[in-house]
Amino acid sequence: MLAHTRVFVGAAVRSSLKMKMKFAVPLSQVRFVSAAADDVILTDRGADQLEMLKQKFKKENLKLRLSVEGGGCSGFQYKFKTTEEEPEPDDLVFENKGQRLIVDEVSLDFVKGAKVDFTEDLIRRSFEVVDNPNAEAGCGCGASFAAKNLPDDSPL
Repeated sequence: MLAHTRVFVGAAVRSSLKMKMKFAVPLSQVRFVSAAADDVILTDRGADQLEMLKQKFKKENLKLRLSVEGGGCSGFQYKFKTTEEEPEPDDLVFENKGQRLIVDEVSLDFVKGAKVDFTEDLIRRSFEVVDNPNAEAGCGCGASFAAKNLPDDSPL
C-alpha cells in the first residue's frame, strides 16, 4: 500500500467540461500511480487535520485545494481552501491517508516537490507549504514566496 498517491483526471472528463456539464469524476476515469519526486506531498499531520475537519463539520467529501497567485510581500502567495467540489480536468490530486490535496496545473509548477503540512504556533493554526524547492525566499508569515525559476509561459 502506498503512503502517498497521485491521481490523474482522464481525458474523457476534459471533453465533458467543454460541454459545460456538471459532474462528479467517475472512479473509472481516475488513475492512481506511485508518488514521484515532483509531486506535492500532504504530510501525515496535514492529512490528520483534514480528517478532523471532515468529522467536525460532517463533510465526508471535504478536500484541500492549494493554489498559487501573484501577490504577497515576496511576489507569490499560497492560497488554501477547503472544498467539497470535485477536481477540474486539469487538476492533480495528491492523496495521503485517504485525504486529498488538489493542485491546479498552473500552480503545480510553483510547488513541485513541496510538502503541505499543518502547523500550530502561538498566533495561528494553519495549513502551510514547507520545504518548497521552487522558492528562493519567503516572508516571515510563510504565506508568500519568491519563485526560483519562473516558467516563461507562466500566466502569473
